Amino acid sequence: MQKRVWWSTVIVLVILGWLAPGMAEQAPAPRGELRVVDKDFNNWVSITFNVMEHLMEHDRDGTLVPRLATSWRWVDDRTLEVTLRRGVTFHNGEVFDAEIVKLNVEENTRLKQPHLTGTFMSFQPGSRLEILDPYMVRFVFPEPDGGAMAKVSVMHIANRQFYRDVGWGEKHW
Repeated sequence: MQKRVWWSTVIVLVILGWLAPGMAEQAPAPRGELRVVDKDFNNWVSITFNVMEHLMEHDRDGTLVPRLATSWRWVDDRTLEVTLRRGVTFHNGEVFDAEIVKLNVEENTRLKQPHLTGTFMSFQPGSRLEILDPYMVRFVFPEPDGGAMAKVSVMHIANRQFYRDVGWGEKHW
């Protein structure tokens, strides 16, 4: 009888994995970074839409919903203020803040055509971004722009490391 109880206990422990080596050990945290080996443009499209975030985006109903921005409001027909989400960090520990948004706007503006769809998705010449505080920015457009929210919502937000090591544009693809 004791032999049966002993073997039954062993079988239950094996089935439940309690005797597996490392059972009580914590799984290691993911390490490393995403490195693009095949720089085909189609890979970039998949990566940017699946890895990078946006300030806001459209849900299934076409309503703008917060992502890295928590709220936004039009001050007038040329000025959009955006409040940024606090407590966000990139994979490398870099903090998301107004300076990062400004870097992304400047890079998008520098490229003149950062979007596959064409220049109509670019910010108008003379557009600028003002930093109001570390978590609030103001987009100022030279004239009313009915597509401004679409342009802001499709702008991928990358960190400094992305621009230093990879970046956008034909020279990087």
